Amino acid sequence: MPLRHELGSFVTHPSRPEWGPGRVLNVRGSKITVYFRDVPGDDPRDAVKTILMDRVELDISDLQSDTILDNLPPYRDGQFARLPRKRVTLSEGIDKFRSIFPLYFEDPRYIGDLKDGERAYKWAAHRLFADTLGGGRLRQLLDDGEIDEARRRALAVESRVNILAVFEKVALRDGLRDDRAAQAFLTALSGLIDAEAPAREPFERYAAALGALSSEEGKTDPAKWTVATVLPYLAAPERFMFLKPRVTQDCAARLTFDLKYSAQLKWVTYRKLLEMSHYLLRELRPYGARDFIDVQSFVWVIGGGWDDV
Repeated sequence: MPLRHELGSFVTHPSRPEWGPGRVLNVRGSKITVYFRDVPGDDPRDAVKTILMDRVELDISDLQSDTILDNLPPYRDGQFARLPRKRVTLSEGIDKFRSIFPLYFEDPRYIGDLKDGERAYKWAAHRLFADTLGGGRLRQLLDDGEIDEARRRALAVESRVNILAVFEKVALRDGLRDDRAAQAFLTALSGLIDAEAPAREPFERYAAALGALSSEEGKTDPAKWTVATVLPYLAAPERFMFLKPRVTQDCAARLTFDLKYSAQLKWVTYRKLLEMSHYLLRELRPYGARDFIDVQSFVWVIGGGWDDV
């Protein structure tokens, strides 16, 4: 078997260019198993093709890296781990988004206003953060000992959006009542968003500070992905992404992207979320996507958030 067709290499089918690039999952003699990224079909197994190399000589792909193919779930014993209930290609996902918003990210129904729609009210919350806590204002408030004002402004930003459940909103507000814990959390938030780019060390300090917020027995622990990601997302939606566990996991699984999800606030999960989100933003820019606000709306649609609407 030529080296170019070894496990993990990227190939294309000479007579099926519409299948897009594929990644070699298994090689056994003259038989090669490949996952082709753009094969349509609800079942992930539809995109797994077994090729007899003595009949078809697969071409080496021009690119040996691809965000989706680089992040396929583990493939063992002839199947993917954690198969999704339904698979979609990116093209199919874009078609689904268009079926709801015909003008994509410029659709008036998508943009909406402060009460309805998907973008305007989130952007308004971002602008509130920028005006009241951005540009070093959060850090200055903390340095001046104005913890109550910093807390009030942060909670005012979160209250502008409805992306947290009521019990999650309560968990954040209750957790920030203690001045010392609030000081530590908001200091860590400032360190996270003031960094040049999301990085492991400031993220882990931030996650630890969130985990240190208290919660009453029987009530929601604030150390959840939704609570953890909402303020960085609203502070800088060009760099930070919001993680709603169910729909985000379902979107990633349907795209056959291994999110390496953990319910605990782990950097590896957030790093993979950002990798997927940057990929989607690049692919969605021709349709008018501007930042992760738009990406999060796309994730919501593909992850099934609109299925019952």
